[in-house]
Amino acid sequence: MYQPLATYQDGYWTRPYFDCGGGNIWMSTYSAPILSWNNGTVHFRGVATIDIELTNIDINQCDLDKNEAAKALDIFRGTHSCQTTTVCTPLNQGFRAGSYLCKCQDGYYFPNTSAVIKAFRGVDIETYFKSSNSSIPNGQFQCLKCSRGCDTCVDSTPCLYQINYAVQAFNIFIISILIVGCIIVSAVIIKYKKELVIKTASPIFLLLTCLGATLMCSSVFVMYGEVTSFTCTLQIWPFNLGFVIMYGALLLKTWRISVIFKSGGATKRINLPDKALLQRMIPLVIVFTGYLSVWTALDPPYAYTVKTSSGLKFFTCSMTWWKYALYGGEALLLLVGVYLCFTVRKAPAHFNESKFITWATYNAIILGSFILMLTQFVGLSGGPDVVYVLLMAQQQVFVTITLALIFFPKFWALYRGTLDDSTVYANHVVTITGRVKQPLPPTTSKLSESFALTTASVSVQCNPEDFFLISGYQDDDNLSTTRTTKFSSKVGPLKLASLQVTDSNGGHSFSSTDT
Repeated sequence: MYQPLATYQDGYWTRPYFDCGGGNIWMSTYSAPILSWNNGTVHFRGVATIDIELTNIDINQCDLDKNEAAKALDIFRGTHSCQTTTVCTPLNQGFRAGSYLCKCQDGYYFPNTSAVIKAFRGVDIETYFKSSNSSIPNGQFQCLKCSRGCDTCVDSTPCLYQINYAVQAFNIFIISILIVGCIIVSAVIIKYKKELVIKTASPIFLLLTCLGATLMCSSVFVMYGEVTSFTCTLQIWPFNLGFVIMYGALLLKTWRISVIFKSGGATKRINLPDKALLQRMIPLVIVFTGYLSVWTALDPPYAYTVKTSSGLKFFTCSMTWWKYALYGGEALLLLVGVYLCFTVRKAPAHFNESKFITWATYNAIILGSFILMLTQFVGLSGGPDVVYVLLMAQQQVFVTITLALIFFPKFWALYRGTLDDSTVYANHVVTITGRVKQPLPPTTSKLSESFALTTASVSVQCNPEDFFLISGYQDDDNLSTTRTTKFSSKVGPLKLASLQVTDSNGGHSFSSTDT
């Protein structure tokens, strides 16, 4: 005897329904076919049904999870009345409407901060909507938004650090004064560009130094207020381009001095005018500009939140390998400057600024690295005001101190109207290390003074007649033929013939073939 059987998949579950007039309860019915076997053929004979009471089954009105599949009794899923600022959480309260809680979403908090259960009961919401005969919440049963920057909260306590704009405004004022100072310095350079002390320092490169300083200072204006991803990206341009222009100008001038004095007394003339140095500076600026362009296009800096020591959040710019690589390139540029300053340490101090450029370079390396470490280890824990103050201090290290070292001696010489007596003497030259170079026998002859001053000095950007502006230098007919020679574009040693000099008293004499 063979009896065909129906499987569970052959049956069908009805949706939950209310048995009105029967048991007056919620139920669901499962129906399965009754089959028979007759002459090798399966025949349908009827339906067997099972009624399941749902009274004791927990109903779930919350939404289905993304990875959750709907089941037979999930007909009520998604029928909750939680509002947009809340999320539905089911409760085990049987087969009844409103068996859920509406808890606040992340970023919102329950209005009644003293409540034991910080959530709206589903039954209350269902009753309210039923009594008001409306499905529009009218602002009811909504959680309140947390303070800006809070991921989660229990009240309106702020999570973001409140920026002290007075502190930042004071920093802006200081930087503005510094920029105005750069403009004034540029005006003085242009006005006195033909003076010996300015001409020997190459006015065009002094102006480039001021331009780079102004660009670096402008980065502080970009970072005013709250940091954003846009300001983080924008800030890297003026600061780093200003850095390479400012220190590139100083180092190229030092490189020219190094090349000239390495040649010593060689007969080969060296052609290094300002134009030649500018041609060498352009590739340096292009390299840094290309790097910043690729950085901006592929992986620009972005603002992210960090916490202070008190737990408050604030935004700061990201530190990625792009920035560390750029810092490495700038540090390498400064180290090259240190080497160049070392090579010209014995050069006559009046014709180069290697002493002051050396101090400026050491200052940028040591104090600049120190402030960078302070920003990372102290500033980030102190808040955005501390970071902004350190940013302003960074400008003082790279800009203010450097400009003071480079321009103060020049302006002091202009103010006095003569060269510093500690730099050039009538009978010797003091190097940047303070040692006396190429001492000459003492003499009272005007000719010997003129000869000592001329032979002990090498001009970089001046005409020989410029030296007649020096206090104490007097014209001499025997040297008048050299005054028509101009070697501003062809810088090199000036060979003088052997000259016999005897003072008027006949007490001293010497022969010289110095350059």
